[in-house]
Amino acid sequence: MKIVSNWAGDAIWGVVPYMHKSLEVFNDDDSDEVLMNGAAWIYNHEIKKPFKDYKRKCLLALWSPCEFTVRTDYYHFEHYDFFTDVYCVCPFTCKFMNEYYGYDKFKYIPYPFTNYSVTEFGNYDADCSWMGSIHGRDHISAIDTLMLFNYKFITSQKNTWMKHPYEFNMCTHVDLSPEDKLIELSRCKSSLSFNMIYMSPASRKNNFQVFEKFEEGIMPQFKVRTHEITSSKSLMLVKKDPWNLVEDFYESEKEFIYFNDFDELKEILTDLSTNFDKYHGIIENGYQRYQDYTVEKIYQYIKTNDNSLVTWSNKNV
Repeated sequence: MKIVSNWAGDAIWGVVPYMHKSLEVFNDDDSDEVLMNGAAWIYNHEIKKPFKDYKRKCLLALWSPCEFTVRTDYYHFEHYDFFTDVYCVCPFTCKFMNEYYGYDKFKYIPYPFTNYSVTEFGNYDADCSWMGSIHGRDHISAIDTLMLFNYKFITSQKNTWMKHPYEFNMCTHVDLSPEDKLIELSRCKSSLSFNMIYMSPASRKNNFQVFEKFEEGIMPQFKVRTHEITSSKSLMLVKKDPWNLVEDFYESEKEFIYFNDFDELKEILTDLSTNFDKYHGIIENGYQRYQDYTVEKIYQYIKTNDNSLVTWSNKNV
């Protein structure tokens, strides 16, 4: 396949350009199939014109379901008519789009991720980390809890609407490169994952029946930081939520640990800080499971459309 990218609609400091380095090695300029990476390919029709006669025109949709929060014209299906296949990281978006428009083009995939930055494991210097921005009450409570331990709060300070003081006063690492971020992550015994979008009041521009609890300002979104954590051999601690998309890819208690509230998180971190050896098996299991979701593995599925290569759950599609 020909591999093309355009980051005009993406956060270029994020993981998408990083993972694209693993994808572009498969580029075949002579192919009559194309894989487009980046949000700009939806709305910018001019950049798509050179590929209009390709046999397969595939889109890698790694942002879903963010469109439901930022676009008021999402129902304009011409945005997706151009593509023959849309590989999407949100099962609910796949289900909705296929049913609403009569498509069969939306296909659920894990966020593809290959960690080629961490080459040494086990050099732990912190009990736990949170990697991201502060978008909601859960993130504030997470930092409150982490501050009781030897922690890292890794943030860009570029993706915040709350402008919460913690994001500026309690962070330990700011605006790291993707490579350095992963190295710091690999030095944390455990790391937190929240697989939801916490919407700002200004972002609630639509009222869709796609997502339960939309009116409460939350939506399900499997985060690539999940793979970043497991691939760095940090113990993944996941906040339980109404959808639990993490279970499509990882097994609870075997490859990660849930916490229901922040009192429980405090108990887990207290035990982890003194009895870390008992968690090594879960960390190793998570690392082995991550190998199923590398860019190389997901690309082979995209290229061949071979369902025998599916290693994840499709129960929500």
